[in-house]
Amino acid sequence: MKIIKGAVNVQGFHYDVESTSADPKTELNINIEHPDFKDENGQPLNEDKGKILQIVVPFEIHPENAPFKVSGLIGQVVQPVGFHGEIQDLEAKDVQQLSRPVVEYIETLTYQVTSVALNQGFSLNFNKDIQIEPNDALKELKSKEKKSDK
Repeated sequence: MKIIKGAVNVQGFHYDVESTSADPKTELNINIEHPDFKDENGQPLNEDKGKILQIVVPFEIHPENAPFKVSGLIGQVVQPVGFHGEIQDLEAKDVQQLSRPVVEYIETLTYQVTSVALNQGFSLNFNKDIQIEPNDALKELKSKEKKSDK
């Protein structure tokens, strides 16, 4: 599926110290909405290429035995080319493809913040059963970390 993507928008990202013995938590809620976007003239945006959707992912994560937790709200506006149906018509693989950039952002931000706060980046992986390449920012950070360990 070809997708026209807007910028990923971080509405909130919180890092907090947490006891390693606290209960692990992974709440990652992928919401897809069809907002009533308007242009600067107050007219509905052109959806000839496909329906314009907003991906919104509120999350709260405390990995098992980790000394931190992260939470927040991150989103992105996307336009799946050729999709004119209803949100519930999207297949699971389409939802994953549409939301993956936002989920990668959560993974990348967590890695970056823990690299600074803990002197060691912590990698989250929400798709262990699916082969998905990390985004370039995460690859670059991991590469720098490997070099600094030598």
